Amino acid sequence: MNLFDIKDPSFLKKLSDKELKALASDIRSFLIENIPKTGGHLSSNLGTIELIIALHYVFDSPEDAFIFDVGHQAYTHKILTGRINEFSTLRHTDGLSGYINYQESPHDQWESGHSGTSLSALMGILYAKHIKKEAGEGIAIIGDASITNGMSFEALNLLGTDKNVKGIIILNDNEMSISRSVGSFSMALTRFRSMKLFIKMKRFWQIVLPKFILNFLGRVKRGLRGFFQRQNIFEDMGYMYVGPTDGHDIKGLIYNLQRMKKIKKSVVFHIITEKGKGHFEAEQDKIGTFHGVSKQGEPKKIGISWSELISLNMDALQEHVKTFVVMPAMAVGAHFMEFSKKYPDRYIDVGIAEEHAATMAASLAHQGIPVFLPLYATFAQRAFDQILNDIARSNHHVVIGIDRAGIVGEDGSTHQGLFDVSMFYLMPHVVITMPYNEKEVSELLYYGFMKQNNPFVMRYPRGVVASSPKVEDIKFEEIEPVWTVLEQGKEIVLISYGPSLDLLKAVKQDLKLDAMIVNARFIKPIDEDMMHQLARLGKPILVYEELANSGSLYPQILKFMAKNAYKNQMLEMSITEQVVEHGFYHDMLKKHQMDFDAVKNILKDYVI
Repeated sequence: MNLFDIKDPSFLKKLSDKELKALASDIRSFLIENIPKTGGHLSSNLGTIELIIALHYVFDSPEDAFIFDVGHQAYTHKILTGRINEFSTLRHTDGLSGYINYQESPHDQWESGHSGTSLSALMGILYAKHIKKEAGEGIAIIGDASITNGMSFEALNLLGTDKNVKGIIILNDNEMSISRSVGSFSMALTRFRSMKLFIKMKRFWQIVLPKFILNFLGRVKRGLRGFFQRQNIFEDMGYMYVGPTDGHDIKGLIYNLQRMKKIKKSVVFHIITEKGKGHFEAEQDKIGTFHGVSKQGEPKKIGISWSELISLNMDALQEHVKTFVVMPAMAVGAHFMEFSKKYPDRYIDVGIAEEHAATMAASLAHQGIPVFLPLYATFAQRAFDQILNDIARSNHHVVIGIDRAGIVGEDGSTHQGLFDVSMFYLMPHVVITMPYNEKEVSELLYYGFMKQNNPFVMRYPRGVVASSPKVEDIKFEEIEPVWTVLEQGKEIVLISYGPSLDLLKAVKQDLKLDAMIVNARFIKPIDEDMMHQLARLGKPILVYEELANSGSLYPQILKFMAKNAYKNQMLEMSITEQVVEHGFYHDMLKKHQMDFDAVKNILKDYVI
């Protein structure tokens, strides 16, 4: 069939087993061909094609609610619900979202880019149906790494023995999150799998044996398993457990899902899938290289990412201080794979568990261990309570790296790094910084570990730096916790931090503006001595921040100005009280009036 003719999933119910397999093959070929053209999540989507076809075959979305944990594995769901004609715009400005999106379709019933939320959302949907007396099932699709998240266990604990509602949990077990899953629960799932060899043998016998013999052998197998195998954790928690079974066998998936519609209690359906199935390199990938792929044809970026620069500096810093790194499942994205191999006794990947990571880091610091806690800005929000109570309140010396700070572009509203400064600003004792360039990365990291004892935050963006230093060439210099003047000027003062300073420099040059540009690299506490000098000039002051500034630098400067009775004209540019959707970085700057032209329009009145 022509995939571009698909309007909704109802056509699936008319297809034969052979036609369903052919459809899966067509979708897999389409995704392999098209995801590299747009950029997006490759491996996770190739691993869920048969599952999503089976779900739409058995159930009736949107009456039956599909809840995808994270949502970046739902491209097949988008295709089957009539969005393939928009696929060329995937993750593009004003295009198709790379995640589940409420605005795109009534079939998208849970929108979250953070993992571990689906089971709590499932309970919410089930209770809503119960209260409103609405028909329909609730089905959550969650990966083996996401189910180890604390929220997942909280929901599992409740739903398993809840007599009011029945939920279906599809445990998609592929031994991976972005990179390999970790922890004892992951090892338990490994035991459940009973080796992939047996699943492959099962596929063979399904081809060569008559159906009545297969049914008989299935009963024998279930009897033997019940006799020899102890109850697993899901059965102990009150669920009916089905599996593990082949997550790429559409016929088997449909058979089991149809059985589950008749079951009266909540059920966990454990399926084994291959992340990246159908794409040779992605199938072999065990570190997460093919989790997401960049858009083909993009110009080659000169230099390295800020994340990699931080990793190299942390490596070089070991000559001065032996640190411990607590990594919440982002070793590949944060470029700490080499560090983990080089210093295995001073590194741990705790999985998708930011809350646990923050409290563990606080405990390490309390015992006098220098500790580095790298978090994506959007995921740091998940550990708000633990950072506030366990790190900030008690003034534990944890150095926190905030990766992907600012606009992150194509990943969209759930991943924007716009709220971290406001979050950290309200916490006592916390020092917040952002480097302007690679030299300041080294200086601020050294300061954070060696020259102070407070919780120390260093935020850095998603982009790249121009250089590619070697570990042995990185040098650390001592600095004072002060702001610096990048360029002198007399008519207006421009204050910012991080790479945004380059934007201000470019506008100044274009307008030939007599402006002073100040690098507020210490966002908290502000440099009051410098602020007195700037305010006494009596000139207008513009504060530019690529974030929501409700509780960031600008309000603190206003507070300082009011306290000291300064009357300077104050200007601000920020992304406050706005939700930034997915799209290319520069498009998002323009859309939210933070780009070159927007700054120029504000400053052109000050051209002398």
